[in-house]
Amino acid sequence: MSKQNINVAANEEEVFEIARNFFTAQDVDALLGEVSSAVERLTGSEAASILLLDAGKKQLTFRAATGEKGSNVKRFYVPLGAGVAGWVAENSKAVIVNDVKTDQRFTDQIDRSSGFKTRSILAIPLIANGHLVGVCEAVNKKAGEYNAQDQRVLENLGMLAAHAIANARIAEDHRNFFSHMIEIITMAVEGGDTSRTGHSFRVAELSCKIGRVMGIEGQPYRDLYYAAILHDIGMIAVHDLRYLPNVLSKTIERTPEKLHTLVGAELVKNIRMLAAISPLILHHHEHVDGTGHPYGLVGDDIPLGARIICLAEYLDELHVRGLAGEGFRIAAEKMAVDGAGTRFDKGVVDAFLCLPK
Repeated sequence: MSKQNINVAANEEEVFEIARNFFTAQDVDALLGEVSSAVERLTGSEAASILLLDAGKKQLTFRAATGEKGSNVKRFYVPLGAGVAGWVAENSKAVIVNDVKTDQRFTDQIDRSSGFKTRSILAIPLIANGHLVGVCEAVNKKAGEYNAQDQRVLENLGMLAAHAIANARIAEDHRNFFSHMIEIITMAVEGGDTSRTGHSFRVAELSCKIGRVMGIEGQPYRDLYYAAILHDIGMIAVHDLRYLPNVLSKTIERTPEKLHTLVGAELVKNIRMLAAISPLILHHHEHVDGTGHPYGLVGDDIPLGARIICLAEYLDELHVRGLAGEGFRIAAEKMAVDGAGTRFDKGVVDAFLCLPK
């Protein structure tokens, strides 16, 4: 096998190894950063960039860029048909330009504004399911000129990246819809009591701050946020007979305060994306000394997220009563310290006390 064929095989093997990581990514910007870095490395370039087609399909926007001036480039956009990237997008064809000074499609407007100096470009269209997603560029070959081998490597990478980007954008849209629907539902829960407006959002914000101090991250962190913002969702259906038969046998007192954690847990438990937060909603009124409800759980038998939300909700009651600023801080610290080991988990209290003043 020739040296050239060995290099091609090695590059293609690396492309498919990179692709395995692409399809597990759900964050679009993180994915684009990975794609750009891979393009730069596999083509031996000084820089690389990803431009995505905007919703109106009239221009490309730089969403990722590597190289010395990468951060400067990301603020620009390219109209379809303008420049090399615009031509590639409009014609859905790859192009190699080894000397931009001799190519009429090249415009130095971005170079002049960003401080970057473009000498050569290899650009390919990113197409998924028959639709243009954007354009991928490798810029300034470090040794020699861009050739058919570079184009082949980039097209293999681009084919996989385009589908991964399309999937990640769909997932991002779903998460955006999901998050906004949760916030709309939360506002509906609070809508009947103006004194509690913003309560759930404040509880979520404080819970997440405490969670960060305690090292909670990834999916458990997202679960903590969703559980905190929806901790009182049971209030919206606390008198709904469809849910009450399932929960009345679990509690003697039938007050909204006693029932809403049970009803809330019932409401979310069958939603796949929210199933993990059901126990946090269910137990956020438990106290570590066993005096809480609905089950009187003790200490670590209460999920950590529920212990965090318990403290955050109690402290936000001070806001609801009208305390703010320094007065709130002093009262909140006193409430947390006084309740440590009884109502509240000592570790959660310590994390709260570590938050910046």
